[in-house]
Amino acid sequence: MAMADLIGTTIVAGMLILMMMALTGSVSESTTQQMLDVTTQQALSTIETMVEYDFHKMGFDAPGTAITAMGADNITFWAGIDTNDDGVSDGVNTVTYQLSSTSQASSTPNPNDRVLYRTIGAATPVAVCLGVTAFGLQYYDESGNITASPANVKAIEVSLTVQSTIPYDNNYSEAVWKRMISPRNL
Repeated sequence: MAMADLIGTTIVAGMLILMMMALTGSVSESTTQQMLDVTTQQALSTIETMVEYDFHKMGFDAPGTAITAMGADNITFWAGIDTNDDGVSDGVNTVTYQLSSTSQASSTPNPNDRVLYRTIGAATPVAVCLGVTAFGLQYYDESGNITASPANVKAIEVSLTVQSTIPYDNNYSEAVWKRMISPRNL
């Protein structure tokens, strides 16, 4: 009887250990996935705040047409923005947003991510965020029709997709933002 008890106890203990390992693995997987999701959403939130701030300042004291160049994934415009974070506009500058090719983000495992660059005036472009997989711009006139003329733009639809730069279980966390922005000074 003692041998049967020992074998039964060993089997039950083994099953408990396997269940604990499975639970620990599941919790670890869930925690890692949630951490990647939160990091991706924070990256998107940072870009979203910056884009909204700059785009709402578009056209302020522009020395002509507010938008000087526009494309499906890039834009250059005049804006009165705060460049030194003191809460006061430092005058009018050009602001450029431009999406890189995937080759400029080759240091990450994600094959689809790119770098979104922001340039103020003649300064060196600054990488706003790594992990951007899509940055799209659509331009609308005062009637709500799509326009290709910078002088006719009254609203801009911005769409942005950010993915984690590293995968978990061959999947990348993803966050998407889409907003119609109507700058007051256009």
